[in-house]
Amino acid sequence: MPITPTYPGVYVEEISSGVRTITGVSKSVTAFVGAAKRGPIDKAVRILSYSDFERRFGGLDACSELSYAVRQFFLNGGSDAWVVRIVKHAQSATHTLKDKSKQDVLKITALDEGLAGNRIEIQVDYKTLNPANTFNLTLNYTSPDNPSDRLTEKFDNLSLNSQDARYIEAVINGISRLVTVKREENAVNSLSDKSGTSVSGDLQNADVSKLIDNRHNQFQISVNGLKPITVKIDSNEITGDNVSAKLTSLANTIQTKVISATNDNSFTCTFRDNKLILTSGQPGEFSSVRVLRATFNDLSTNLKLGYRNGGVEEDAVATIRLDETLPKDTIITLTGGTETQYSEADLDNLTFSQAERKGFYALEEVDLFNLLCIPGVTKSNILSEAAQYCKQRRAFLIADAPKTNTVSDIQSTEVTNNDNGAVYYPWIYIADPLNNGKLRLTAPSGTVAGLYARTDSASGVWKAPAGTEANLVGVQALTYKLTDAENGILNPLGINCIRLFPTYGAVAWGARTFQGSDQAASEYKYIPVRRLALFIEESLYRGTQWVVFEPNDEPLWAQIRLNLGAFMQNLFRQGAFQGKSPREAYFVKCDRETTAQNDINLGIVNIKVGFAPLKPAEFVIIQLQQMAGQIQV
Repeated sequence: MPITPTYPGVYVEEISSGVRTITGVSKSVTAFVGAAKRGPIDKAVRILSYSDFERRFGGLDACSELSYAVRQFFLNGGSDAWVVRIVKHAQSATHTLKDKSKQDVLKITALDEGLAGNRIEIQVDYKTLNPANTFNLTLNYTSPDNPSDRLTEKFDNLSLNSQDARYIEAVINGISRLVTVKREENAVNSLSDKSGTSVSGDLQNADVSKLIDNRHNQFQISVNGLKPITVKIDSNEITGDNVSAKLTSLANTIQTKVISATNDNSFTCTFRDNKLILTSGQPGEFSSVRVLRATFNDLSTNLKLGYRNGGVEEDAVATIRLDETLPKDTIITLTGGTETQYSEADLDNLTFSQAERKGFYALEEVDLFNLLCIPGVTKSNILSEAAQYCKQRRAFLIADAPKTNTVSDIQSTEVTNNDNGAVYYPWIYIADPLNNGKLRLTAPSGTVAGLYARTDSASGVWKAPAGTEANLVGVQALTYKLTDAENGILNPLGINCIRLFPTYGAVAWGARTFQGSDQAASEYKYIPVRRLALFIEESLYRGTQWVVFEPNDEPLWAQIRLNLGAFMQNLFRQGAFQGKSPREAYFVKCDRETTAQNDINLGIVNIKVGFAPLKPAEFVIIQLQQMAGQIQV
């Protein structure tokens, strides 16, 4: 802020230069959509290596084209991806644990819907620090077709009491990668969640001399939301000649100590109908006693909880221990998990809801992705919708051509009328680790996406991901080996071919978008031109957010020209544009010519950015002339 001089001397003030660096966004963050062995459904998960994919989605699966595509992506140079698992229908596996009275107290549900949940095993034991109230839970998952794909989780000293620091829902939910848990209403237990509570036990035949000892002799109670107090009772404070009298004495002792600690004279603790009843407030009112802990010897496993609502007392089972009658080594497996994958016929009419964020629309929760692959999906209606979504997100779709082995069939392939994508033909063969290295036919999109990432890292997004340097790692053979003439038929149609050449192996031998056909005459005919434009758009979109609500006049426009010009100049120096000088390579305009007074009145600032893109040398023409015999003088 400006300095206000108040004394004679020298004042130093820092003045902003107006330079705001625009950083280029990531170029090859790839999103994959498809079926997987396990993992969350219709939820984007970020992975930074194939090991991440194995841990979260189970690794390779013979029925999952996605799993092979992701593996090929990282093998060919990819480093950052989002994965969305889809199924036609799925249901989570579950199991409900019971207490000693065989009532449901804890429902355990597989975190991921589908068949994988049926492989989760649970074990319960009671070797804990506080065996009267807590237990341990062990979870195991083992893949049916890959024994090395294992995951074990153990949670110790768990409690069913919501006020406990080790409350099972708080400890497991959001932490476990295998399950979620939910305490059933039958497990409301002696650490109540309800206001207006009273604790009672089956006291009619209780031996009061055994009821209280030096380890089990206290209540922890909160009255009217106050700080919890602990009521300790000594056995010598209990008087009376029979059980009923002694329990009445116990109730009176609790009441006296609570009133003394809280000064709440409305608090009562009485013994009636063979129950201890704790209340607060006038009769007919909603009381607010919260029993946080109640420990009684012999009764700690069969205490019951009642609550007083409008003067009506209701009971709920409050057993806080799980079923100890199970043998120690009993293993319980979750059951009921089902899933139905999309068949090839289903893909004809497959639709995803953007409102429900299903399929590739699950990427709505992702801040940025640059490439999209739906491995194995070749239906034009799906690819058209995916390409349109890519256009909205300034991303690029890498599509697979149909599996056909004839050029005549592929010529009739419907390509969406959208320049935010490219299609590759033919499909490829790779070594299958699940089948002793035998060749497996798989879609090329994941492999090509890895090539894009490798090219971006080595040369830049303005370099065509094609040519002799664009070798496809892991590709052993192709479904159809194209000739130059056949390549010449497909290339003008905007279909990028994968070729096999001696020495170089399998390479991408095309760099055209969906609108790359000669007949379309699109200015975004080539992949590097389209992707460079997307890169610039996204970078400038994110790098100019500071402009919003700034005074819309020449000082702002000068800053915009300075910052955007610096970004474009940096790209020029890296070789992203044509031209020998910046003037020939790009321009940035933001002034009275682009933003008229009416625009200013409407709160609009117009910025024009132009660039001269590099286009790939798709056709190299060598002219050879034979010299005629020369007469030497």
